[in-house]
This record gives sequence, C-alpha cells and structure tokens, in this order.
Amino acid sequence: MQNVSRHKQRIWALQILYGLDIRKKLALEHSKKSYENFMAEKGVLSEDLYVAEILEGIILELELLDAQIDQYAINWDIERMPAIDRNILRIAAYEIQHDIPAKVAINEAVKIAKKYADDSSPSFINGILSKFA
Repeated sequence: MQNVSRHKQRIWALQILYGLDIRKKLALEHSKKSYENFMAEKGVLSEDLYVAEILEGIILELELLDAQIDQYAINWDIERMPAIDRNILRIAAYEIQHDIPAKVAINEAVKIAKKYADDSSPSFINGILSKFA
C-alpha cells in the first residue's frame, strides 16, 4: 500500500463527494463505485484508506451532518451553498463527530477551501465549523 497523507485523502474524498453531489447521487452504492473508479485512476489498490472511511461515514450520516451544518449556518440553507463548500463542511463535521480534534478538522477544512473554493469560502467555512467546537 502506498503511504498517502490524510490531507491528500481528504482532498480525494472532497473530489469524490463533489462529483456525487452535483450529480445528485449521494448514496452508498454510487459512493463505492466512484471510490473504486477514482482509486483505480490513481493507481492506489488498498481498501483500508481513510478516504473510504470518510466517504462511507458521510453517506451514512448525511442527514445528520447536513442538519448540524444547517443549524450553524445562520441564514444559509445547505442546498444553496456552493457544492464545494458544502462538501468541505461535511468532511470536517464528520471528522469532528468522530474523534478528530476540532482544531485539526477546522484547520484542514480551511486549508482545502483556500486551494479549491472561492476567496470568501475559508472564512465562511471557519465561521460555521468554529460553532462545532
């Protein structure tokens, strides 16, 4: 198995979730197929990667995670958020709920938003996630 950082795996999870989200296919069977195809393209053969855990967990807890994000996103409906922001928030919210220190999850989310989202997204994401802590 290749040694792939968790940061890189979060980015992979974001890419897969984003694709599923914009196609309205956020379901376990679509997630598994997208994951397998994505990993095959990357030439990564292991099934024991953190990205698989994140994807499955988010899909299984999607309604709960979205409700929590909605609760803290004052005056924002999760469905109206940009898909990239919405999925960065889902990853971080999932991690916070599953024993990743909030500070680490928030820092990773903001770092990823700076690279992949709009200029205003890092502060927006930080503001919502800071309420989870």
